[in-house]
Amino acid sequence: MEYRSKQANLKLPTSLMLKLGIPQIIGWGSGFYLPAILAVPISASLGISQDIFFWAFTLSLLVAGLVGPRVGRAIDRFGGRRVMPIGNIVFAAGLSLMAMSSEVWMLFAAWMITGLGASVGNYDAAFATAVRHLGQKANPVIAGITLFSGFASSISWPLTSYLLAEFSWQSAVWFWAAMHIFVAMPIHLSLPRVETREVPAVTGPIKKVMRRRFKLDPLTLVFALIFALEGFIVTGINTTLPVLVGGLGADTNLVLLASVVLGPAQVLSRVLLMLVGKYLGPMQIAGISIVAHPLGVALLMIFGEGAILWFVILQGVGVGLNPYVRGSLPLLFFGSDRYGQRQGYIMMPSKIVSALSPTLITAMLIVSAQLAVTVSMAVGAMALVLLVLLSTLHRRRSAVDPQFSAASGLEN
Repeated sequence: MEYRSKQANLKLPTSLMLKLGIPQIIGWGSGFYLPAILAVPISASLGISQDIFFWAFTLSLLVAGLVGPRVGRAIDRFGGRRVMPIGNIVFAAGLSLMAMSSEVWMLFAAWMITGLGASVGNYDAAFATAVRHLGQKANPVIAGITLFSGFASSISWPLTSYLLAEFSWQSAVWFWAAMHIFVAMPIHLSLPRVETREVPAVTGPIKKVMRRRFKLDPLTLVFALIFALEGFIVTGINTTLPVLVGGLGADTNLVLLASVVLGPAQVLSRVLLMLVGKYLGPMQIAGISIVAHPLGVALLMIFGEGAILWFVILQGVGVGLNPYVRGSLPLLFFGSDRYGQRQGYIMMPSKIVSALSPTLITAMLIVSAQLAVTVSMAVGAMALVLLVLLSTLHRRRSAVDPQFSAASGLEN
């Protein structure tokens, strides 16, 4: 069953894309991308090591993953207009506490609260909101959301750096807190209204059985495993890329060039997705995304240092398409019913793995860069095998039910 807005009309997809996409720049810029600029000054100000700072940041990622199913369930029932502004308030509260932090416990508490806010404001919540309004036709909006978020680092890093240089790290954090309250929250409050989805009152043993079946659905677990494997590659490789490339033999100039190329490759893949994605279904786009990293590592093994830039470009393509895949592929298989809650369960392992993967990759880099890319290639290969199994299932279901295959593509 699909739950659509009363105000749905021909202009809704574009309007919804803007209202969900623009706040993503603020959410990612004030959360995931904040440590790249402020980890050093905040650590110095509190008299702690950067390792402690990043453990606090890791806590926020873990919190975001653990509360994801409940956030998704709330959006399934009430819609994003009533849920996502709460995320902006919580996000702003966490950032405000961070700006006032004078003790390490305050920093940990701030990141934990920020993680709660991120769970209500970033990708999965936005995707669930799009599906809540458009059902199986949400793919173009999902693609647009990922395009907006692709500019988050390009906008937030220079802006945060300027505020740090001209004022202080506290001022930079206060600025992002204000952006949540005065920009992102009003945009979320302008989302179309939806009717509240009534949930039958179920209690006792029956409720426990329903929850258990939902969590342990085999297909849901396969999706969770695929995205956990991909989360290891996306976050682990991206966050350690300069050290990794240097360990592969690149000189300083090539390391710098590789770091610069990664971001544009991600954005370009999302631009191309918007332009030509209507000719491809979610399964095909998932294949491109998942095969990109193993292919890049294979080129490294064959051509050595001369293939480093191609490796980085392919990494960027895979990372760039990954958010769309994680939003559209479950929609293709499960439909829009309880999309948000199911998406929360699917992405929970991925977020936990993503939180820990930089540490794991760093440990491998201590041994050798070749070990790190070999392991990441194996992880990507496992994800690809699982995707092939899903593709087989997809073809069989399409043969039995022609309407199932009609859900593919951005034109929907």
